[in-house]
Amino acid sequence: MLPINVKALLDTREIESSRIEYKRKWNQAECIRTICAFANDIENQDGGYILIGVEEKNGRPVLPVSSIDPEEIDKIEKDLLNKCHFIEPFFLPRIEKYQIDDKYIVVLWVTAGQGRPYMASKDVFKNQSDKAYYIRHGSQTIQAEGFMLKELFEKSSYIPFDDRENPFSNIEDISLNLLKEHLYEVKSKLYDLCDTRSKTQIAQDMKLLYGPEENLRPRNIALLMFSDKINEFFPYARIEFVDIPEPTGRHMTEKTFTGPIQNQLRNALLYIENNVLEEKITKIDGEAITLRSYNYPIDAIKELLANAVYHRSYQINEPITITNTPNYIEIRSFPGLDRSISEEMIESLDIRSSGEYRNRRIGNYLKELGLTEGRNTGIPKAIEALKENNNPLPLFITDPERRSLTVRIGINPEFIHSINQNRYEDQDDMSLRERIIAFLATGAMSKRDLSDKLGYKGISPSINKVVDELKEKGIIVKEGKGRGSKLRLNLKR
Repeated sequence: MLPINVKALLDTREIESSRIEYKRKWNQAECIRTICAFANDIENQDGGYILIGVEEKNGRPVLPVSSIDPEEIDKIEKDLLNKCHFIEPFFLPRIEKYQIDDKYIVVLWVTAGQGRPYMASKDVFKNQSDKAYYIRHGSQTIQAEGFMLKELFEKSSYIPFDDRENPFSNIEDISLNLLKEHLYEVKSKLYDLCDTRSKTQIAQDMKLLYGPEENLRPRNIALLMFSDKINEFFPYARIEFVDIPEPTGRHMTEKTFTGPIQNQLRNALLYIENNVLEEKITKIDGEAITLRSYNYPIDAIKELLANAVYHRSYQINEPITITNTPNYIEIRSFPGLDRSISEEMIESLDIRSSGEYRNRRIGNYLKELGLTEGRNTGIPKAIEALKENNNPLPLFITDPERRSLTVRIGINPEFIHSINQNRYEDQDDMSLRERIIAFLATGAMSKRDLSDKLGYKGISPSINKVVDELKEKGIIVKEGKGRGSKLRLNLKR
């Protein structure tokens, strides 16, 4: 059984269309080339699915399905085993039969191959035929040549972190209950077999294990999403929420979300909904119409936080941090944006991934669970939600070394209270120490920028003295070296 509901493959809501191929009939040559292309997984999407018995029109399946003769299924299985020897190194996909109403289809599940790159015979009906490397280009299977062939070889040497074997774990570190919960939620028919199959078998069905039968090890994705012991393997795989109601740092509170990463994301979002979001209802004079607005649209926070969970490095000992202030929310994760994303793209908010995903399977699972959009659609959706709610456009803040990424979401101006607007202007009633903390609460900045905001013409001895005292007490920390160094509020104290 597949770890995903077959209906999701027919409506492409949970799976990108580029990962699905529809075939009216069993075509050996075309299917072998497509299997080879999905196994090569040049776009790091974790392979794909071939649905046989489903007609396609303009990239969409024609419903109801056209069906195949049930007696032909045995022939397909035999042909598949025979013709997959024309793929080098040998690769055999998972094959499953499904009945939809009174019609039958066959689904071939092709995962990204561990033996990449693969090549397949151009003619599967000849014992000795030329072979070529095939890849997916959008929704098409094409032969890789020139630059694309070079790119295939380069990417084949890289396995995303979440798909790698974890040598320090074993099958006992995976929770059967978490596996069952996931399969039930995505409506996989594999859930119905959970009572008759062992935990190891279920984990193998979901491609969560790696290695020979005598030494199977969980992949990192299994520990991140389906283990009760996630902190033993990834102690910083958590989300920290910091509330700073006052720029001085007084009354600051913290909350930490741990456990499987999908639950961290859900619980953090629920906490924000219950403790941060505010609603304002405005009545239109003379009309039975009311307008609803929020300080922050939850859809934007959801997409940006899910993006952080998806794209962060689980090898860096830093958590995801959400900072809530009176006028904005920040989401900080490590490392920063891929270097293929230029400064111009960041400034214009045209942030599109190059396809070099650190964690491709996390993204796929989050999409199946409805916790994020598809590839390169999450940030545009967040921006659209902010526009519709009258929030400022988000700021994507990173350093030249791309060590971290901070996404700042400004509050809807309707929710800015006068006390917040005057907080930084009424400096006469605040000590220099409080004023420094207040400005750093808005974001990291250099000592020179801080001096400018405080109204000094240069870095005075008094500023140096107070900054040194605050660093010594651990209230603020210094990031970087030399002229590029910045001061920031220490949110972990």
